[in-house]
Amino acid sequence: YMDKISQLPDDLLIKILSLVPTKEVVAMRVLSKRWISLWTLVPRLIFGDYPEEDDDREEEDAEASENDHCCSQFVYGTLLLHKAPVLERFHLNRVSGCSASEIDLWVRLAVDRFVRDLKIRFFPEYGIIRLPSTLFRCATLETLELRKVVISEVPSRVSFQSLKTFRLLFVKYADEESFVRLISDCPVLEDLVVETCHDDNVVTFTINVPSLEKFSIRNTLQDLETENDVFVVHYHSLKQLTIVDYFGELKLFGNNNMPQLVEANLLSVSCHAKVLESFSRLKRISLCLPEEVQYPTGIVLSQLVFLKICSCESNWMNMLMSVLQHSPKLKVLKLALNHSVTEDRKVFWTQPSCVPQCLLYHLETFEWRDYNGTEDVEKEMAIYILKNASRLVTAIIYYPDLFEWERKLQIFKELEVVSRGSRSCELTMG
Repeated sequence: YMDKISQLPDDLLIKILSLVPTKEVVAMRVLSKRWISLWTLVPRLIFGDYPEEDDDREEEDAEASENDHCCSQFVYGTLLLHKAPVLERFHLNRVSGCSASEIDLWVRLAVDRFVRDLKIRFFPEYGIIRLPSTLFRCATLETLELRKVVISEVPSRVSFQSLKTFRLLFVKYADEESFVRLISDCPVLEDLVVETCHDDNVVTFTINVPSLEKFSIRNTLQDLETENDVFVVHYHSLKQLTIVDYFGELKLFGNNNMPQLVEANLLSVSCHAKVLESFSRLKRISLCLPEEVQYPTGIVLSQLVFLKICSCESNWMNMLMSVLQHSPKLKVLKLALNHSVTEDRKVFWTQPSCVPQCLLYHLETFEWRDYNGTEDVEKEMAIYILKNASRLVTAIIYYPDLFEWERKLQIFKELEVVSRGSRSCELTMG
């Protein structure tokens, strides 16, 4: 088989090798004389063991072995022999054992190779890095991710002319001005993710990027000391906003009602953020709000067609009813249990005096995941929606994985016999 593979054109072989971890690519040089030089032309160098497709992986195995970390000697040797004129990707994962001067040198070499996608990820502890001044003026860089990095210095002039995706994950800065300078000159930036952390030396994060279309604010469940944080967001072209586990303040500035914004994911957000008041023209929204957050009086989500709501809080059903009553055009409703719940959680809801307009005239798709039909209150809610959604076409009920098949079937039959407001509605079990 190796003889057949070796007969393929160089361009095709290089594309194949680009899909293989760098450590294995280098090891392949022993297969034949042709491969000795071929691997040096692969335009992607990825050191360390983070799966590239799993950016949200939890760092569970904190006691990783030395072999798992980015090895300085191996990186040096690979870069010394590498000959690709353009470096599409240069990723340094688990670089905790590398010095600031080493990373400075490696990044300078990557910039000299016109790097397009650069990631530096420390694990498990934070690491201080000294980024070369050439990086802050790299004209080819399109994606930049820094994770658990301490940035000791940011030059006064920063210019990322081609940067489209910027991820600052648990980064510690010298001061607030350092953060502002990092994103100050990114004329084509479309996607920005900021994950805050304790002692990051920033209280007010100011975001003023005219080209920005997607913006995410996140924190970690292990580090919730963000009550004093403030995000000041000047929106211009923003289309999607995601806020996860953030309990600070959010200030939005721009045109009234944010006409460009069509989607928001608001998951565990402080009542101080006052997010729902700002998003009256959203088309899609995912919600998981703390129990103390109440639906704002007088706010109508006139353009909302898609709603996904998490059922982990005790008052989630009343929040759902409030959103339904103020979303006259809603077409898709999805319920899901995305977080663990306490044993003493008591879910409750008050049936509204009048049926929400969206149920009577617009709702077409209803999906409920982790439906526990043994609880009367959940059964009441399911029956209420099925009974009143007169335009419903599809309804899918998913049960907890721990339920046995017989139990799932029994609970499903209890809903199947319920009279439905829509004759064309097809109720299925997922």
